[in-house]
Amino acid sequence: MKISIIVPALNEADGITTVLARLAPLRNRGHEVIVVDGGSSDNTLELARAADRVVSAPRGRASQMNAGAAL
Repeated sequence: MKISIIVPALNEADGITTVLARLAPLRNRGHEVIVVDGGSSDNTLELARAADRVVSAPRGRASQMNAGAAL
Protein backbone atom coordinates (compact mmCIF):
# COMPACT_ATOMS: atom_id res chain seq x y z
CA MET A 1 0.00 0.00 0.00
CA LYS A 2 1.30 3.44 -0.95
CA ILE A 3 0.66 6.35 1.41
CA SER A 4 0.61 10.01 0.38
CA ILE A 5 1.66 12.49 3.06
CA ILE A 6 0.27 15.97 2.48
CA VAL A 7 2.23 18.83 4.03
CA PRO A 8 0.43 22.19 3.95
CA ALA A 9 2.94 25.05 4.09
CA LEU A 10 2.91 28.82 4.33
CA ASN A 11 6.15 30.73 4.80
CA GLU A 12 7.93 27.68 6.21
CA ALA A 13 11.36 28.26 4.68
CA ASP A 14 13.00 27.90 8.09
CA GLY A 15 11.58 24.43 8.70
CA ILE A 16 10.51 22.76 5.45
CA THR A 17 13.93 21.23 4.79
CA THR A 18 13.90 19.57 8.22
CA VAL A 19 10.38 18.25 7.72
CA LEU A 20 11.25 16.76 4.34
CA ALA A 21 14.43 15.20 5.75
CA ARG A 22 12.42 13.53 8.51
CA LEU A 23 9.99 12.16 5.94
CA ALA A 24 12.79 10.79 3.74
CA PRO A 25 12.68 7.27 5.28
CA LEU A 26 9.03 7.00 4.24
CA ARG A 27 9.87 8.16 0.72
CA ASN A 28 12.57 5.50 0.57
CA ARG A 29 9.86 2.91 1.25
CA GLY A 30 7.82 4.10 -1.72
CA HIS A 31 5.48 6.55 -0.04
CA GLU A 32 4.81 9.99 -1.51
CA VAL A 33 5.31 13.43 0.05
CA ILE A 34 3.20 16.26 -1.35
CA VAL A 35 3.86 19.85 -0.25
CA VAL A 36 0.97 22.24 -0.85
CA ASP A 37 2.05 25.86 -0.65
CA GLY A 38 -0.53 28.45 0.34
CA GLY A 39 1.14 31.44 -1.29
CA SER A 40 4.37 31.78 0.65
CA SER A 41 6.30 35.02 0.32
CA ASP A 42 9.61 33.46 1.35
CA ASN A 43 11.48 30.70 -0.48
CA THR A 44 9.36 27.82 0.87
CA LEU A 45 8.28 26.88 -2.65
CA GLU A 46 11.85 26.53 -3.90
CA LEU A 47 12.96 24.48 -0.88
CA ALA A 48 9.90 22.25 -1.12
CA ARG A 49 11.01 21.02 -4.55
CA ALA A 50 12.79 18.21 -2.69
CA ALA A 51 9.34 16.63 -2.14
CA ASP A 52 7.79 14.25 -4.65
CA ARG A 53 5.20 16.82 -5.65
CA VAL A 54 4.74 20.51 -4.96
CA VAL A 55 1.55 22.37 -5.76
CA SER A 56 0.07 25.74 -4.90
CA ALA A 57 -3.41 26.26 -3.51
CA PRO A 58 -5.36 29.04 -1.83
CA ARG A 59 -4.19 29.75 1.71
CA GLY A 60 -5.92 27.74 4.42
CA ARG A 61 -5.34 24.30 5.84
CA ALA A 62 -8.55 22.79 4.44
CA SER A 63 -8.06 24.09 0.89
CA GLN A 64 -4.40 23.07 0.90
CA MET A 65 -5.16 19.56 2.20
CA ASN A 66 -7.96 19.17 -0.37
CA ALA A 67 -5.64 20.28 -3.18
CA GLY A 68 -3.08 17.69 -2.14
CA ALA A 69 -5.68 14.94 -1.88
CA ALA A 70 -7.03 15.79 -5.34
CA LEU A 71 -3.76 14.78 -7.03
